[in-house]
Amino acid sequence: MISALIPGFRQVQGNHGKHFTVFQIEVYSSGKCHKIERRYRAFHSLHKQLKHILNAPEFPPKKVRNLNPKVLEQRRRGLEYYIQELLKRKPVPKQLLNFLSLPGVSPASSLNSLIGEETREIVHQPVVMYHSNLYVDDDRTSILPNIVSKGLLMAFYSSDEDRD
Repeated sequence: MISALIPGFRQVQGNHGKHFTVFQIEVYSSGKCHKIERRYRAFHSLHKQLKHILNAPEFPPKKVRNLNPKVLEQRRRGLEYYIQELLKRKPVPKQLLNFLSLPGVSPASSLNSLIGEETREIVHQPVVMYHSNLYVDDDRTSILPNIVSKGLLMAFYSSDEDRD
């Protein structure tokens, strides 16, 4: 599964001294975070490609060249919603995968590779392990005392006088 957030934006000075805004995008795929930056015009170009192919969500309109933080924040939220709505589509449009520049995900096989990742068996180490018989399986090789086992044994088997 792929998810994306647009946590912020920043002003960048171009080659000719002109300032423009780039939106910072965090793309999460297979437990990894990939960060990219895109201008509003790149989002608009993506929208023009997708609106002919599918019923694309509403795209946040461009207002007069305004560097007002309030306007930029509103645009950021609109673009974030737009990207998240596109990511809900199955299969995820290949144009969107190209736009997000996901490393290691080929647009042609995006759905197959994502399905394959989700169906893998999860393997992990147990966090807590209880012995079937604490007296028989007592692990004397550990330097640290097993305070969980000792606490349970004291709670179950000691009398009220022993606890005081």
